[in-house]
Amino acid sequence: MRSLASRLLFTAFISAVVTLSANAVSAADDMTETARAALVAFTEAVLAGPGTLAPMLAPEYQIMRANGVGYDRDGYLDRGAGTVSARPDFSHEDLVVTATDDEVMVVRYFLRIDETIDGKPVKRRAPRLTVFRKIDAVWKVVAHSNFGATK
Repeated sequence: MRSLASRLLFTAFISAVVTLSANAVSAADDMTETARAALVAFTEAVLAGPGTLAPMLAPEYQIMRANGVGYDRDGYLDRGAGTVSARPDFSHEDLVVTATDDEVMVVRYFLRIDETIDGKPVKRRAPRLTVFRKIDAVWKVVAHSNFGATK
């Protein structure tokens, strides 16, 4: 009897672990797709210019570019946004997403794009870090770092 009870308990334990693991993988996949959609919208807004980009930026937004130039939200919209030109085809690769309570999402990734910043070409596959915060049910960009060295 004890052996049967032990086996049933073990089976229930394994079933719970498998279910929790499957749910965690599903949640991670969902978060990765959420991050990918937010990154696509952000990248397209950067390429479109300040008017399209402004609603996507949180009030505390900051950017740091690979060349050491940094801006706050207003500085970026006034002087930094619109200095990027790129072909419209791009992809986000090797996403690593962490999130807390569906309020903050940090995404580390590589952006594959042909772009120039302030007239200088940037490496085609450049590492990036973008932080989002949910404001009124919409993911806004809080911080962005571009680690892509210019050529």
